[in-house]
Amino acid sequence: MDEMTALREAFGPDPEPGPRTRERARAALHERMHSAPAPMATVTALRRRRWPMRAALTAAAAALAVVGAVAVENFGTVDDSGKGYSTVGLPFPEPANAGEVLTNAAWAATQKPWTDPRPEQFMYNESRELRNEKAYENEHPNDPIIPGRTRTITLQHWKRIDAKVMATNESGRLEVYRQGGDVTWGQLNYDELKGLDTPAKVLAWDRKDKNFGVDLDALLGQYVLPPKVEAAFYGALAQRPGARLSPDAVNIDGRPAVGLGWVEQEFVAHELLFDPATYRVIGERQVAIADRHVTDEHGDDDFTPKGALMRQVVYTKAVIVNNVGDTA
Repeated sequence: MDEMTALREAFGPDPEPGPRTRERARAALHERMHSAPAPMATVTALRRRRWPMRAALTAAAAALAVVGAVAVENFGTVDDSGKGYSTVGLPFPEPANAGEVLTNAAWAATQKPWTDPRPEQFMYNESRELRNEKAYENEHPNDPIIPGRTRTITLQHWKRIDAKVMATNESGRLEVYRQGGDVTWGQLNYDELKGLDTPAKVLAWDRKDKNFGVDLDALLGQYVLPPKVEAAFYGALAQRPGARLSPDAVNIDGRPAVGLGWVEQEFVAHELLFDPATYRVIGERQVAIADRHVTDEHGDDDFTPKGALMRQVVYTKAVIVNNVGDTA
């Protein structure tokens, strides 16, 4: 199948998405926040860490709640084997709205090389997250990012295709987990994901009860999907109402980026960040879109100004590898 045929199939007419499952996910996170961690915690690998619950997760849950949202398999125009793919021929060289940006992203997804992984192989996702200094974050876990008082955390995640093994590495600490006993995590069936090759299938699947909250854009950052499936996910996102376009967004490593996102929690927008030349996803951020005053039970006033950066992540790699520890 040629790329434009795949793109047309990815953006065919489809029904509107059903009710979102975010509230259930947030409720589960809230419950975890206020419970003591078990000696071997049950962990979930599909919840994006969102403001304001970010720093209250237990250590095990925080490590395994795959914080990078939204990555893609190959980064730039050359994959890790050195094989290039074309970025010439974008449907919209200068996209003017969210739909055109997502059409470009779907087209870009169809350009990458792909071989279906074996069950014993791993999805590898690597990201860098901008965080406040540790001491400040411990005291003020829900505050915006403070310029000049930040650190960058490198996050690595390996998930075996058959869901039997998971591993994480946060700033040099490698942890390997195997399903069984008191250790388990939510991982979607890869064979089922491979079948979601049209927006209609993605949206129908999204309406199902999957036993944990899954945002479509978050899933793109946690799984390495076949090109046609990735394109279908962008097609489904294009049908989500209320998208905001921020053409002058800037990523944490200084590269220009096009931001596209949706309002969450009334005053915060979550944005995907796209490379304006290739329309590959290069990160995500959360930004306050209005001033917010909150008074806690002690009478202390918490103020977040409009424009404050709540979270920012750059995605550096997402590939299929053979073993835990492999990065290419």
